Amino acid sequence: MDHRAILIAVLCALGGAAWAERGTQGPIPDDMWARMNGVSWHEGKGCPSRDALALLTMPYRDFAGQDRTGQMIVAAEVADTVLDIFAELHDLAFPIERMQPVHMFFGKDDLSMAANNTSAFNCRTVGGTNRLSQHAFGTAMDINPVQNPYVKGGYTSPEGGKAFDEAEERGPDVQGIIREGDPVVRAFKARGWGWGGDWTSLKDYQHFSQSGN
Repeated sequence: MDHRAILIAVLCALGGAAWAERGTQGPIPDDMWARMNGVSWHEGKGCPSRDALALLTMPYRDFAGQDRTGQMIVAAEVADTVLDIFAELHDLAFPIERMQPVHMFFGKDDLSMAANNTSAFNCRTVGGTNRLSQHAFGTAMDINPVQNPYVKGGYTSPEGGKAFDEAEERGPDVQGIIREGDPVVRAFKARGWGWGGDWTSLKDYQHFSQSGN
């Protein structure tokens, strides 16, 4: 048995199921980069270069309980951390409805959220400002935006999130929901990431970021 086979055997003996379900990372392919340009990536806005981004391909459990493979673009510097988090969520069978890069939604955050898409990088500003979003740096992500909407005063986004924006609607029986202290929040916080559900002036239940913003 060669050294690689021995390593695989040892990993399997120590919990290989979880190891085998971890996703992979790599550079952004030429065809994808061409589709991103001017859509989810814009020259001159101060967003990371192509070489500073990574394409993740990860397993996830969908709302029907089926195993799927999704893709997400993040800053290369956080790629390993994000792979670890989503491997943990997959092991927990936490359901995610959809996972596609934002250029598949024409770079439009509102379209991605309405489709309940879990995504990360998008070279865009914070709504109503000229300030770059944490998503523009590839160090923030949104998970199941419909079940975990952005809520400020009487405003909820996406529209479908209105069914989940009140405390009494955010019970543990709601599929794909993220709640204070649950395994999803713990998986991110254990690695130093912040959650928008902790914010006081508004709630962004879908949002996790390395900076906490």
